[in-house]
Amino acid sequence: MRINVYSQELTDEVLMIDKQSNTGVTYHAAQLVLHSSPMLHHPPQDDDRSAVTFWLPKSQSRREEMARAFERIAAIFRDAPPASGLD
Repeated sequence: MRINVYSQELTDEVLMIDKQSNTGVTYHAAQLVLHSSPMLHHPPQDDDRSAVTFWLPKSQSRREEMARAFERIAAIFRDAPPASGLD
């Protein structure tokens, strides 16, 4: 599966979310909230905005692997040639 998120859709809003399953286990995730027109949300408190959600693994070693991957992504954002993006 490939997911394309264009720079015009990115916001600086990052949320930590949690969901409790029917087994009583609470799962946590990091969520990147994407740009979304306010006209799509009725009533205003209905937060069904588009987002990319990364559910955290249980093991600390896998969490560290994922954190390192996101750090590599951050380095690409900072180090890529400036003329290679879209605004």
